Order: sequence, then C-alpha cells, then structure tokens
Amino acid sequence: MRITDGMLALPVLPLLIVLAAVDPTKLGMSADSGGAASVVRIVLIVALVGWPGAARLTRAAALSARAQDYVRAARAVGVHPFRIAVRHVAPAAAGPVIVAATLAMGQVILFESILSFLGLGIQPPLASWGAMLAHAQDTIWERPMLAIWPGVAIFLTVIAVNFVGDGLRDALNPRAVENR
Repeated sequence: MRITDGMLALPVLPLLIVLAAVDPTKLGMSADSGGAASVVRIVLIVALVGWPGAARLTRAAALSARAQDYVRAARAVGVHPFRIAVRHVAPAAAGPVIVAATLAMGQVILFESILSFLGLGIQPPLASWGAMLAHAQDTIWERPMLAIWPGVAIFLTVIAVNFVGDGLRDALNPRAVENR
C-alpha cells in the first residue's frame, strides 16, 4: 500500500502528459502503425496511472467486509479462508468497486480527450473528441459547431456515466438511500 500511496501523491494530469509524450520507438517498441497502437498505448498509460485509487478502494472494502459479524462467524465455524474470501468478502467488496469503476470512467474519458487535444492521445485515422476539438481551433470563428458538438458529446457522456455510477451506488447500497 505504500507504493499505492506514493502513486496517489503524484499529480495525475502532468504524469499522463509525460507518459504520453514518451516516444515508443526510443523504448525499443515498433513504430506506431496507424491509430490502433495509439489506443492501446493510451489505455496502458491511463491504467498505469489509475490503478492506485482502485487498489485503495478495493482494500478498504475488503477490510470492511472482513470485519463484519457474518465473516467472523464463518471463521469461528472453521470455514476455509479462501471460501470466506470468495463467498463473503468478494461479493461485499464488489459493490463499491463497481460504483467507483463507473465513476472513474468519466475521468478516463476526460483524460483521453485532454491527451488527444494536446496531440498525445488517439492518432488519426481513428476519431477522438479531443482531436476534434483541437482541429476545430483553427476555424472556431467561422464554424463554431465543429468545437461545440465534440464538447457537448464529452460533457453529456461524462454526466451520463456519472449518473449510472450514482444509480449503481443507490442500487448496491440500500443504506445510502435510507440516509438521504
């Protein structure tokens, strides 16, 4: 968890920009042949930066579930620790992890859009909302809709994903609705 804490202490956006700016050919990887390799590269970069939050949340949910009375009762009866982990701890920890994953999807969309806007993300011929915004900069006064539609699409997608996460949070945690 100390490595996780160290990763969480780093500023995410500058770290993403630095990692995306690294030339894969200088690391001994093959040259980017088309846009598919840039998608894989961006996914790996975002995963490399995004895992600490998920790891911390998963650990906290597992520790919380492990402290529940039904888990202690199963341990007292002599149930094997692996069975306790699979049948009791994992399902209890799955709810918060699923909700956090849906809420993190909005951040991932924003990160990819930012990197593509800066020219470090998804490369043509593949489409990206950030790249669309970057290309619309030159003609913003003549054709403003070229910038408005990708911006609206990013906004609506992130909001929709956050609403799904809120709905999952309410559905998977009945006590959250009772406390409102």
